[in-house]
Amino acid sequence: MSLDHILTKIIEEAEEEASRLRQEAQQRAEQMILSNRQEAEKRAATIISQAEKEAQTEALSIISQAKLEKRLALLEVKRKWIDQVVNRALEESGLLSSSMKKTIVTRRGVEQIEIETERLRQDLRLRLEKLILDLLGI
Repeated sequence: MSLDHILTKIIEEAEEEASRLRQEAQQRAEQMILSNRQEAEKRAATIISQAEKEAQTEALSIISQAKLEKRLALLEVKRKWIDQVVNRALEESGLLSSSMKKTIVTRRGVEQIEIETERLRQDLRLRLEKLILDLLGI
């Protein structure tokens, strides 16, 4: 065998080896890309799912808050109506202008205590609210 023939043979084997190594490297790179893409898709799906859950939770919270605010506003309107009814009843009955007293019987005897108008209003409002709730079956 001649030297040229040996060199040619070595170069051919080296080129074949280099080609094989390039092909293996290309396959590994494609595998890594595929694997990384699949992992990225899984992470993206997890992030999207978590974001959807958080958005749903936030939406439910906003809806609940709005319902609560609506109920509180309605309650405030009802209380104002009850206050108007109580005030009008006190005005028309003349109880606002006269002093009222309640009698308390104890072991020591009988006492007369003056009833404050504001206290009377509060007491009547609470009783009226309870009566309305009882009538409505609430």
